Amino acid sequence: MTFNVFKKYPQGFSALFYTQACFNFGFYGLKSIFILYVITQFDLSEKEAISLFASLMALSYATSIIGGWVADNGLGTKNAIILGGVLQAAGISFLMSTSQEFCFIALALISLGSGFFKPTLSTSVGMLFENPKDSQKDKAYSTFYLAMNLGSFIAPLLCGFISKAYGGYYNSLLLIIVTLAGGVYLFYEKIYFKQRKEDASLANMMFSHPAFVGGFIAILLLFLYLIFKYHSSFNHLMSVIILGSILYFSRIFYLSDAREKKDLLSILFYILLFTIFCSLFEQAGSSLMLFFDKAVDRQILGVEFPAAALLSLGPIFVLMFGPLLILFSEKILEKNRKIDGLIKLGIGFLLTGLSFLILAVSSSGDNDLASPYWIIGAIFLQTIGELWIVPIGFSNISKLSPPRFRSLMMSFWLMAIAYGHYFGGFIAQFSIEDTLPNEPSLTHYQMFFLSLSIVPCFIAVFLFFYYYIKQHLNLKKVDVGI
Repeated sequence: MTFNVFKKYPQGFSALFYTQACFNFGFYGLKSIFILYVITQFDLSEKEAISLFASLMALSYATSIIGGWVADNGLGTKNAIILGGVLQAAGISFLMSTSQEFCFIALALISLGSGFFKPTLSTSVGMLFENPKDSQKDKAYSTFYLAMNLGSFIAPLLCGFISKAYGGYYNSLLLIIVTLAGGVYLFYEKIYFKQRKEDASLANMMFSHPAFVGGFIAILLLFLYLIFKYHSSFNHLMSVIILGSILYFSRIFYLSDAREKKDLLSILFYILLFTIFCSLFEQAGSSLMLFFDKAVDRQILGVEFPAAALLSLGPIFVLMFGPLLILFSEKILEKNRKIDGLIKLGIGFLLTGLSFLILAVSSSGDNDLASPYWIIGAIFLQTIGELWIVPIGFSNISKLSPPRFRSLMMSFWLMAIAYGHYFGGFIAQFSIEDTLPNEPSLTHYQMFFLSLSIVPCFIAVFLFFYYYIKQHLNLKKVDVGI
């Protein structure tokens, strides 16, 4: 089944597009309602809910390394994508129970499912092309990015209203149906991936056998279940993961030549910046969700929007203003001279800081609830900041990575999302500290958002200053003939 709009792309692209939209619908739909849902369904405190949310999001990205490796070593790309969707759907179905034990099983299934389909769906688009450097790849990925945002835009909007009108049961049912629909659609599509032939390694032979794959998945699920059940000890696991990443990066650095080491240090710099950005940007599903639910007037043009529906604003702004920002940059900002990546990152962090400053302003005054129009403005600035930061990061990782370590460096870059969720969960805990009885209801949120605005603004100033120093030193080298 091929639609005219996808005719310019290789066969199978339309199936990947719709599967990505469906799987993202399930993932981001769950993400938008998770905090409020588990508090109600499993009688958890806000701190426990935030802790579980941070663990789920961190592991959903951390397991991508496992999913990608298994797909490359016998299971196959298409099988890994479908298996990921099935695991995610199964996890959402377990969440429909009121048992906390079932909740932990559900989170194990969802995080592992995400780990299987996130990396494989992203890489599968490139594998449709015979020529690795095909010029159509950039357009294909731009179109594919649309699928990502379609799912993450529609899901929070629908889930918010369905939860409000019918309850969590029908919400979960919708997420399951849409996720499985994406997997079934892909299953019946004939797709030919241009990938290397499988070698006769032990890993390929083992992961080609269904019994071994089943046993391996069962062990992983048990491990993840124990992590979620004892999520208070999650800090120890993340410490081990971070330490392991540092040691592995150090080994790669040691094996590199002088030029590669210089590039690797630049990559490390971008990874640290992206981790900080993600820890701030991913407040959306935790502290901001609770803020929207408890302290925001959600009446917009006479319609009361559920808290989860406000998370659709970010993807809407990406779809609306992403292409316009690219066009504006090409035709006006960078018409005569390219803007340095450091400046773009600085602008992104500055806008992120201003978004939290707007949230702080929205929490001031004598009103009991914050105005929704302040919230819309804050999310708009944060989304534009995202559009300045994320593409620059991906581009620089691709440019700076030594060819023999390119895939590994991209894995380190994606792991920054997991680290960001982890640190974001730690930061979000400060948003729910008890306030004094005689304080206004919004005072604590005002101080919380004001604190969050300082860090990105400081980073922005640092990046602008660093760029100035770098340019000054380069000019000096030119003057002395270096």
